[in-house]
Amino acid sequence: MSPVGTYVMQVTATDADDPTYGNSARVVYSILHGQPYFSVDPKTGVIRTALSNMDREVKDLYQVLIQAKDMGGQLGGLAGTTTINITLSDVNDNPPRFSKSIFHLRVPESSPVGSAVGRIKAHDLDIGKNAEVEYNIVPGDGGAMFDITTNEHNQEGIIFLKKPLDYETKKAYTFKVEASNAHLDPRFHNFGPFKDTATVKINVLDVDEPPVFSKPSYSMDVYEDTPVGIIIGAVTCPGPGCRQQSGEVFY
Repeated sequence: MSPVGTYVMQVTATDADDPTYGNSARVVYSILHGQPYFSVDPKTGVIRTALSNMDREVKDLYQVLIQAKDMGGQLGGLAGTTTINITLSDVNDNPPRFSKSIFHLRVPESSPVGSAVGRIKAHDLDIGKNAEVEYNIVPGDGGAMFDITTNEHNQEGIIFLKKPLDYETKKAYTFKVEASNAHLDPRFHNFGPFKDTATVKINVLDVDEPPVFSKPSYSMDVYEDTPVGIIIGAVTCPGPGCRQQSGEVFY
């Protein structure tokens, strides 16, 4: 993405002939291979870019063959060549993009708080720091139960649980995740927003849970002459693992 005329490097060829005798040592530079991407100044040997909008993501390595010819480049002059390997370095001219618009995840209701419940990824064609992605859950009711962080090694977004789940209370969550570049280049802001959004749908899986009483112990009073079969109290089991929510205690 460098503009036309950007300096790349300078090459120099030496000629052992007497520079005071005619044009025998007068060297002229030219490009034999490497056009139209680069140009060379015939007098100084300075190599510059000759084509705008060169894209590293399309082609990152160029081999430029430079010729130096004495006798001022005229017919009959002797020539030498050298090859210049030019590598395009990366700039942040590509935004992160999700491979799909909706990600479906499943998580058991027994998952502990802080555990990872799934991974999503936005791909960036750039490399190095220019490909680093930051993930954020778009504010809303659906994402309050979860949070997301970036795996620095592969730039995946790891979604983890922030609050306990309960299948019997809520069986599914839907929220949006935004992926954006961590390091922006102001020269390419006009390329559009350097971020992308995807929807995450999480289904909570039911887990067989043991019955849990509402209290750890119960105390009931009954007269000693109470007839058999009289109800003296009740215990409750409001938990999801209870088939019967309450039970009466008989004398």
